[in-house]
Amino acid sequence: MDALLDTPLAAAERYLDRTAVTGELAWTWRQVHAESLRLAQRLEAGGIVFNLCASRCAFLIAWLAALRRGCVQMLPPSGGPTDLALLLQSSAAPVIVVDDAGAIDGRWGGMARCLLIDARPESGGAASHPPLAWSPDWDAPQVCLHTSGSTGQPQPQWKSLRQLARGAQVLAERLDGDVAGGLQAVRQLVCSVPPQHMFGLESSVMLPLATGLAVVDAKPLLPGDVRAAFDDAAGLTAWVATPLHLRALAQAAETLPRCAFVLASTMPLAAQLAARCEALTRAPVLEIYGSTETGVVAMRRTAAERRWRPVAGVRIASAAEGSEVWGEHFTSPRQLSDAVAFDADGSFELLGRQGDLIKIAGRRASLTGLNLLLQDMPGVTDGVFYLPQTGSATERLVLIHAGAPLDKSAALRWLRERMDPVFLPRTLIHVERLPRSELGKLPRAALDALHARRNPAHGARAPGSSAPSVLDFAFAVAGDHPCLPGHFPGRPVVPGVLLLDRVFDAVQRRTGRAIARVQRAKFTAALLPDEPAQCHCGIDGARMNFRVTVARGGAPVLVAEGAATLSVETVS
Repeated sequence: MDALLDTPLAAAERYLDRTAVTGELAWTWRQVHAESLRLAQRLEAGGIVFNLCASRCAFLIAWLAALRRGCVQMLPPSGGPTDLALLLQSSAAPVIVVDDAGAIDGRWGGMARCLLIDARPESGGAASHPPLAWSPDWDAPQVCLHTSGSTGQPQPQWKSLRQLARGAQVLAERLDGDVAGGLQAVRQLVCSVPPQHMFGLESSVMLPLATGLAVVDAKPLLPGDVRAAFDDAAGLTAWVATPLHLRALAQAAETLPRCAFVLASTMPLAAQLAARCEALTRAPVLEIYGSTETGVVAMRRTAAERRWRPVAGVRIASAAEGSEVWGEHFTSPRQLSDAVAFDADGSFELLGRQGDLIKIAGRRASLTGLNLLLQDMPGVTDGVFYLPQTGSATERLVLIHAGAPLDKSAALRWLRERMDPVFLPRTLIHVERLPRSELGKLPRAALDALHARRNPAHGARAPGSSAPSVLDFAFAVAGDHPCLPGHFPGRPVVPGVLLLDRVFDAVQRRTGRAIARVQRAKFTAALLPDEPAQCHCGIDGARMNFRVTVARGGAPVLVAEGAATLSVETVS
């Protein structure tokens, strides 16, 4: 028998009367599966489902219901209405499942059917419920997650149920070896990250479904709320969190009673912060190295280990460009975005992200490494180094930070002791909060927009040059354009080269100047056929910066931005 059938996921009999969800209401696996059967009757077989439930129990019910009906589950890259609207527009007859009536946005009415879960666990044993055991379609690509967009446009990543379940199993195998007493000693886990993204899905949905570990229904975010969840929990409890949650816990000096372990991911975790949290929780802080594309790849106890140890079935090797990773629980091989140094025992050290290296005045540094310094910077509750992409050879870093306003001289003095002076920020931007996603990711488009708002006149003119001019125009690419057939059949989007052609042609017709050279072009969202777009160009001498936006859900969405050099001569 397939080992995956002997799991709560497949409603194996030996798990059905065990606790699945704890919190204000307790649910057994029998009750969760019975409720999922009821919800499944409201779903079209093979349809498209957007599971936006916030509570862990409601998400589990909707997740299982969609799996039972063979539905495709689309999990958006963020909880923002813009990302959701874009996916809804490109989906056929989608259904949105929520557990809060207030979460149903009226703007979705014309794009999707909305279902509300308001479930209570029913009493009664096996006799009061229909047969629950089932054999899922393990290998169909039924789940579509999305990358965060921290390095560009969010990308879809299709997964089969077998891949997700096997990923949870290898995570459980590693935890069994790294945690005192193994997973069987842990009663439940508290999760502070949403279940719609890979880390939260793997750790708080698939891990319980693969092992029977109970999960707390709520998603506490603040240190006091996390502490309250631990106070209410009986027995050893684990915590799933991001480094941002850990930093908040350390700043509040909040302790967690009966903590079995802390599982962290989504961004680099500083060893000093991990050590402080181990002292507060009296438990190991375990960090996951992985991605949306792969799920868990390796783990380490960050306070005590610099090197990463791959999980079972994962192999990493050097490739022509960087490194490649193979695993049983993801489509292999995958290209790693990090440079890796291997050891003879199979462990490895991360040397920096391939696209993360910046070069200023002939010196190179990793943005990830520089950002780690900010986790210990006095007065900074959150911060990031940002390098504007203007094409200028004299461009310098910008420090965007939240917390108390910083004295620039004192801040630069603190940084100078810890980094090469060439990378010291030229500008400090203080904000109330950084535009992070629920997982703590910083989409590049959001940082670009923030910087543009705070620096509308970025870049100085050369002496004697003419004053800059602004050019605004609207355009759309017709749905019957000959370039569209074959470009994602059934869900066409405008190719980037066609978008640029429209922009540059319009600039030439309005200014009489051709594009001499494209310095950079970045695409951050898809432009749909017949969708009205707005282009804003800033022209300063021979230099032109451009931004293309569309209106979705009542808000502007950045589609593309870049810079180009204009010819001096006019074109007749």
